[in-house]
Amino acid sequence: MADIFLIVSITVAFFILLVVSVYLLVYYQHPDDKNDAYFPKFVVILGIMLAGATALLLPLDVANNDGYAGCDGYNTKLCGGLNMELFWSIFFWLIPCWVFVTIPFSSFYYEADDGMLMAGTSVDPNPVRKSRLLQALGWTFATLIVIVIIFVVSYLVGSDSSIPVEEYTGADLLTALTLGPDQRG
Repeated sequence: MADIFLIVSITVAFFILLVVSVYLLVYYQHPDDKNDAYFPKFVVILGIMLAGATALLLPLDVANNDGYAGCDGYNTKLCGGLNMELFWSIFFWLIPCWVFVTIPFSSFYYEADDGMLMAGTSVDPNPVRKSRLLQALGWTFATLIVIVIIFVVSYLVGSDSSIPVEEYTGADLLTALTLGPDQRG
């Protein structure tokens, strides 16, 4: 059973992070974007909340007493009952997905149409009208390919390390017992 204090703390922290994220977005947004581009604003708000929630996972883990030895079964009264390994796994998978997929997609979607190409009033109008969604997906896919290449090359080049270790061997237990207390050192 999860501790009710931890559940209330998570809920309150969520709402505080939401209020701070919305405040930061409204305070720092460009005046031209006041009533426009809701999807990138949503991505920014959730990104700020994700960063704040990641920082707050450590105190939550400590308050949950997950590292307490008694949580393994014999003294569970002090344990919070939350599966913190699941929390950490969710956040550590969500962060790269957010950074490498969602943020580039929202940026490419926002920049796909400057308002003039679709209206046909730019200097060199494009006769083929492209969907903003398809354009953003294409550029996001290209970004993912570059990121995957960087990660694969980095893994292939730097995945192995050589750590020098000196190994010492002493007498085994049987030999030590037969030597007697005065010759063991």
